[in-house]
Amino acid sequence: MPSFRNPVVSILLPFYKPGKKLDHAISSIVEQTFTKWELVLINNNACELSAAIARKWAGKDQRIMLIHEPAQGVAHAMNTGLRHASADLVARMDADDISFPARIGKQVEYLAGHPGTGVVSTQSKFFSTAERSKGFSFFVDWQNSIITDQQHYLSCFIESPLAQPTVMFRKKLIDLYGFYKTENLPEDYELWLRWFDNGIGFYKIPEPLVQWNDHDERLTRTHPDYSEEAFLKVRYEYLARWLKKEIIPGKKIIVCGSSRNIVRKAEYLLQHGVNFYGFTDVKPRKPAGFNFIPYRDINDPSEYFILNLISKRGVGKAIKDHFAALGFIEGKDLILAG
Repeated sequence: MPSFRNPVVSILLPFYKPGKKLDHAISSIVEQTFTKWELVLINNNACELSAAIARKWAGKDQRIMLIHEPAQGVAHAMNTGLRHASADLVARMDADDISFPARIGKQVEYLAGHPGTGVVSTQSKFFSTAERSKGFSFFVDWQNSIITDQQHYLSCFIESPLAQPTVMFRKKLIDLYGFYKTENLPEDYELWLRWFDNGIGFYKIPEPLVQWNDHDERLTRTHPDYSEEAFLKVRYEYLARWLKKEIIPGKKIIVCGSSRNIVRKAEYLLQHGVNFYGFTDVKPRKPAGFNFIPYRDINDPSEYFILNLISKRGVGKAIKDHFAALGFIEGKDLILAG
């Protein structure tokens, strides 16, 4: 049979109203050096310009399939795309972005050579037309610094350590651990955390193989599913699971930071059944109803577990370095969270 009937990877691209950006996104897939793919375009109630572009491409390349998902939302669209995907590997693509020609081939090659890895992403090149993009640019630089499985594991509670349009994964992970959740939450981050929770191996190819195009109308900037509160709820649900599984019984959990915002974050953990001994900070600021332990008095990793919830840039590393000098090991006696 023709090769397009036996794809090695199914590339899923949901779209809503990207307009002409969609044409560039699809073109970047067609121009891949690796050719044994199928592209599943999921029309999620798109504008007519986007729909016409998708129809044009589906009509001239037999590897491109166009389907429709009427339930609005990326998670609904992705789940429909997954049900139509015929390959054992699945790659994500967004309608705003560009995949560089070697992207798919390098990810397929990596997964073929590393059977213990379930997810492989790539670094991304950041481009923005938004007026306020400096923070997002720092975030992409942070993501790009996370390469190994261990680095992903230790970073997953700070922020999402990989960008959705750079990801390729084994489809069997969906069979084992379920589809994207369709509640009001950041669907990609929740899925990564679910896989981290089940011990799935992650790796990032240390090369920018996707151009991540930021703009003021991008869903991550505008939709409530990607609000700070939505991310916090998902993050602390899985952080609570991790703490219950990983902390040696009897250790006293100490929260780094004592501001009102830190206390609000800690309350998520209380809601999920995680109790902590108290707070510490460089300032002697005791939250009402909780213990306060001066940070200089915390020096025994056999007694304490350090949970840093301060998200200010650079502070996490300073806290990690301070306690590492006292023998605290990240992932065993200490974890950073955002």
